[in-house]
This record gives sequence, C-alpha cells and structure tokens, in this order.
Amino acid sequence: MLSKGRDMELNLAIAIALFLGSAAVVVIAAIALAQAGDAIASNTRLGHLWVGSLLIAGATSLPELVTNITAVRIDNPGLAGGNILGANMLNVSNLALIVALFGGRRIFQKLSKGQEYLAMEAFVLTALATVFVVIGSSAHWFGVTPGAIVILLVYLISSRILYKASVGDSSAEVETPEHTLRWGWTVFLLGALAVSVSATALALSADQIADKTGISASFIGVLAVAIVTTLPELTVGITSIRIGVPEMAVAGLYGSNALNIAILAVADLSYFDESLFGSLDQSHVIASVFAVVLMGIGVIQIKLRRPVKHFSLKEPSTAAIVTLYVAGLFLVFQAA
Repeated sequence: MLSKGRDMELNLAIAIALFLGSAAVVVIAAIALAQAGDAIASNTRLGHLWVGSLLIAGATSLPELVTNITAVRIDNPGLAGGNILGANMLNVSNLALIVALFGGRRIFQKLSKGQEYLAMEAFVLTALATVFVVIGSSAHWFGVTPGAIVILLVYLISSRILYKASVGDSSAEVETPEHTLRWGWTVFLLGALAVSVSATALALSADQIADKTGISASFIGVLAVAIVTTLPELTVGITSIRIGVPEMAVAGLYGSNALNIAILAVADLSYFDESLFGSLDQSHVIASVFAVVLMGIGVIQIKLRRPVKHFSLKEPSTAAIVTLYVAGLFLVFQAA
C-alpha cells in the first residue's frame, strides 16, 4: 500500500515537472518568435498586423493545436474544449494586463483599422463555437460535424477579408530592419518547432495531473493548460511592445483567439467516435460565454480607440476585464 502511494506521488511529481519544463521551453521560444516576426514583417513589407494575426498567431497557437489533437486521441474531449475556451478567456485578460503594464494609455490609438476586423473575427468565431457548445450538437456524419465545417469556413473567409484589409497598411512602413529576412524565417521555424514539440508533452502531463489529483479535466484545461498554452501569446505580446511594435502584440493575441476556434473545429474532426461539441459539459458552456463577453469588451475597446482606463464603470477597463476573467474561472471550477 505504501509502495503504491509512493509510486503515485512519484508519477505525479514527474508529470508536474514535465508540465513546468514545457512551459519554460514555450516562453524561450516565444521570445524568439516575436523578434522573428518583426524581422519578417519589416523585410517583406507585409505589415505587423498580417504577420501577427496569421504567422505569429499560427506559431503561438501550436500548443493549442497539438494539445487538442493529443487530448481527443487519448479520449479526453473535456481537456481539449477547456484548453481552447480557457485560452480565449485568458488571452483577453492577458492583453489587458500587458497594455496596463507595458503599453501606455494611448496604445489603442496607435493601432491600424485592421485591428477592428481582427477583433471582430475572433469575437464572431468564439460566439459561433459557444452556440454549438450550448446546444450540445451531437450530429456526426461520416466523421464530420456541421459545427466544425461552419467554423472552418467562417475562419477562412474572415481571414481573407483581414488580409485584404491589411494590404497597404501603414504599419508595414518601418525603419531599417535589425535582422535579415533569412534570420527571421530561420528563427521563426526553429521557435515554432520548439513550441510544437513541447506542446505534446504538455497535453500528456496535464492529462496525468488531472487523473492523479482527481481534478476535473475541464478545469485543468481552462486553468492550468490554458495558462501554459497562452504563454507564447503573452510572451510575444510583452516582447512586441517592448521592441516597439504594439500592432503585432495585439494582432498576435486576437489572431490566436480566432485561430484557437478553428483548432477546436479541427479537434472535433479528429474526434472520430462522436461530436466534440456534444461531449462538453456545463463548465465549458460557462467558459465559452465568458470568452464571448470578454472578447466583446475587447472589440469595444479597440473600436473606441480611447486612452486605456484601469478603473471605469462606463467604459472597458483593465480591472473589469481581469475581474470578469477571475469570476468566470471561479464559476467554471464550481461547475466542473
């Protein structure tokens, strides 16, 4: 009995160590991704909006992609859904904190018009996912669910609209780049690879932690896994602002939120036994609703383009966003 208890503690310790090690790799890789993204945007004149919303968001969302595919393959849809919805909640809260601590009060006034399209894209996609989670759609035809197809189509169409909106954006006009294009692509690919590899270990260790501690997989997904899988976005956001490209910081976070929902659809298509949306519980409904509310506040904040307010009862503020995130997290824990 004692030996069995020690084995369980040892396995849990290994799982936690693997979880924390994955987080460390993700942070280091994300710093490199931010610098690489700036080099690519500067040398190709694509602009920080497009690079941030697609290239950087794609690379920083690799943990969500790998984690979710791994989660559904080990028959843990709760972890997959909790990870995505928790990440979208947390990304909005992270952006509020980044802006408050590093961005300055007038950061939203420096953003391009395309940021409004991007924020709305993320909002609409998250709202769509919420609808499918709330109704618990269990339709599953030959391995394909209607919800997944609708989400992927909306993502592709809205990404095309965003690309057109970003063409000729003034943010593409930057000073002489610090690094070459070859350096940018090399570092970008290496950083993306490091993030991808660590994400597999992240999903497996999170599943073990949930199993051995008895904590709900959905709550583990919304809190622990979401925190680590959003570390790339958080790190890229901070690094981008510190090197003077807030456009890429905001685009990376909202672009990641939009891509996360597309990843949830891909995970649904990878869950061959049944519909992923139909397998989620009440805690996921709560997380999705809070993600929509938080993202809606973010859309208003970008649309208004007013100086950042840390405390306000009339306009979006840092305190309101963070408080809503914490409240949502508490309700998810109660429902899990």
